[in-house]
Amino acid sequence: MNPDDIVDARAADDFDGEILSALSARPRSRAAERYFAEDTFEALDVFRGILLEHSRFETVLQGLCEQVVAAIPDADMAGVTLQHHDSANPPTAAYSDARVVDIDADQYAADEGPCLEAARTNRIVCVRVEEVAARWPKFASAVAGVGVNSYLSAPLAVDSGHAGSLNIYSFDGDGFSDIDEVLVTMFVTAAEAAVWNSRHTEEAKKETAGLRVAMRTRATIEQAKGILIAVRGISPEAAFAALSEQSQRENIRVSVLAARVVASAMDYVRENR
Repeated sequence: MNPDDIVDARAADDFDGEILSALSARPRSRAAERYFAEDTFEALDVFRGILLEHSRFETVLQGLCEQVVAAIPDADMAGVTLQHHDSANPPTAAYSDARVVDIDADQYAADEGPCLEAARTNRIVCVRVEEVAARWPKFASAVAGVGVNSYLSAPLAVDSGHAGSLNIYSFDGDGFSDIDEVLVTMFVTAAEAAVWNSRHTEEAKKETAGLRVAMRTRATIEQAKGILIAVRGISPEAAFAALSEQSQRENIRVSVLAARVVASAMDYVRENR
């Protein structure tokens, strides 16, 4: 073996040994260990089930609040703020604890706070109580007696007309971790996708239903025109004009008149077979 290779190998061993030694001597992170608890995985499974059920918009948001509290060890309460772009009074659309409504209301009244900042900037806001007092003094003063010591708000985009956020509150003063932020982002992304798909599916269903009605209506009008063409010996344009004039005289829609004409013609045919 080349002497240089021996030196390189020793250097590599020394380096790897230093890393392994440091890792083994370092105490394991309590934050990392606690995420392997069964309740965290159960919360993820429950929320996944809610999304797969194609639940209503309100159900998804309520499930989001409840399961994110179950999944994040230090989360005590959660709520969802939905601020319409044209509204100065954003509502709390869902919450896991009634106290969330009061905390959010104090933010709305002060026009400042983590939930509003996350919604307005489209960025995660993760702060402890000391930073809250420095950044949003009016809000901090209003919630001083509530006991919340850590805040985590993540932007939540449900549609083009709303700016929202998922807001998590903890009575623990240690603050939320990077792992908490990642987990919250995952929950929010899943909720956004579910809401988007649900709303577009509903819009597609309404469009399809509308097209079906329009097609049936047009077919009926064409049939009525054909009957008038045969009975009066007139052109298609004149037949439609006759239907329009009669509908105005009777103050009913052309489609309703056309359906009556077709029904009458069919009754006549059946009776005279």
